[in-house]
Amino acid sequence: MAQKIVNDTPIVSIICQTYNHENFIESTIQSFLFQKTNFPFEIIIHEDASTDGTKDIIEKYHKKYPNLIIPIYQKENKYSKITNIWSYYTFPAAKGKYIALCEGDDYWIDDLKLQKQVDFLEKNNDYSVCWTDFENIKGDQFFKNNFNEILPKEYSMNFENAFGPYCTYSLTCMFRKDAVDVEFLKTFKNIKDNTLYSVLLSKGNGAFLNYETAVYRLHEGGVYSMQPFFFQRYSSYKNLKEIIEKIPESRTKNIYKIEFELLQDAAFEVLKIYKSNIKLNNDHKECIQFYISEAKFTKKIKLNLKFVLYTFTRLFKSKK
Repeated sequence: MAQKIVNDTPIVSIICQTYNHENFIESTIQSFLFQKTNFPFEIIIHEDASTDGTKDIIEKYHKKYPNLIIPIYQKENKYSKITNIWSYYTFPAAKGKYIALCEGDDYWIDDLKLQKQVDFLEKNNDYSVCWTDFENIKGDQFFKNNFNEILPKEYSMNFENAFGPYCTYSLTCMFRKDAVDVEFLKTFKNIKDNTLYSVLLSKGNGAFLNYETAVYRLHEGGVYSMQPFFFQRYSSYKNLKEIIEKIPESRTKNIYKIEFELLQDAAFEVLKIYKSNIKLNNDHKECIQFYISEAKFTKKIKLNLKFVLYTFTRLFKSKK
């Protein structure tokens, strides 16, 4: 492990949010500790009242590195009440010029990750945020993304091309702390990673650095990765809709296009749910209302005709 300078003001604040990550958090922390840098950094771990042994593992490392690892322990789960953990607990605690994110079930595999990203941002003052490539793991099986094939070594992003392809995952994200207005973030009701990224992109460019530095875990305890397809698409639509409302710079053809595609995917997923004879909930119905109001005439007709067809099918089956 590289020697850490713990008495100086950190250049980077690593922020790790964790909940019930007993099986993963140790490898996550170790991947932070193995970082080789020519600058000091700090590790802030927000432990959100886990019901397993996550806190015990964090405390073991905190005792070993008391000036380096800064735990924030919650007595009751905060994410279940407010998803905007960043603005209320972690970002205000960060002392670094830069903030790097990684949740407690992911980990880093490049011991120069922080150094490379800091070097990039130090050389490019017009960039507020950068990401890198990563590997995925499900169970014990690793698989790669195709970013290396479709994107250049350094891919510059703004609202004209952001989020397509979606290569901006939080486990590789580093950004300038002074580019984030915490009070502004608190005003978002449908906050997600893209909210943070959009705030950052309104302050400067973003860059995808096309080399692998991390591993993203797909598992049953994943907050987002294992959610139903409808939830993923519809929550992302509502998130992007709010971004467009609050951040004028985001009102580009690209962002409007992605917003509608998310809504369309969600709407036709509702159609599949309805076809399966499952009762639609309020989110399903709201989604259809939004789609009807935003879609072109031909797309509305296509959706309505299928609903009519499936309604007759359901009625026919119920009379049998």
